[in-house]
Amino acid sequence: MRAAVLLLPMLGGCSIHQFQHTEWKSDWVDVSSGAIFPGNSTTLPLDRISTLDPDSEAAIAEWMLKHSLAVVSASEVEGKIGPMPLSDLKPAPGESVYFVRAAPDESGGKFIGYVNDKGLLILYGVMGGCGEQKQRVVAVSLREKPANVFGRCSAAL
Repeated sequence: MRAAVLLLPMLGGCSIHQFQHTEWKSDWVDVSSGAIFPGNSTTLPLDRISTLDPDSEAAIAEWMLKHSLAVVSASEVEGKIGPMPLSDLKPAPGESVYFVRAAPDESGGKFIGYVNDKGLLILYGVMGGCGEQKQRVVAVSLREKPANVFGRCSAAL
């Protein structure tokens, strides 16, 4: 018992010296192509991301899929698919509204956005497991059109 008590401070001291400060890179990696997109990612404020009404969303999603688009300016879509009652999203000062394809499942999750220098990641956060993913479209307010867009369902237990 005494030996254990004497060894604990030494073991504790050894373990403290094993840890070193590590900087975590926030680069994004496209797992399908291996391309690296550098830059620190920041969370998109919740007032800068919005879902659309179902009819508008379906029409926009169909048009975007037909034209193989992952992101498009809302102004580019106007007049191309008929009248669109859009979301109540108002662009922040100096920003524009973009429609972005996302990949949620059928559960009651929430869309969360992350932005870096070259791209936009739209996660669909849901408790439990992700079901079969489907194509959806969300509106986001950004300073410029992202060069790359990523969408994914993200589950937590």
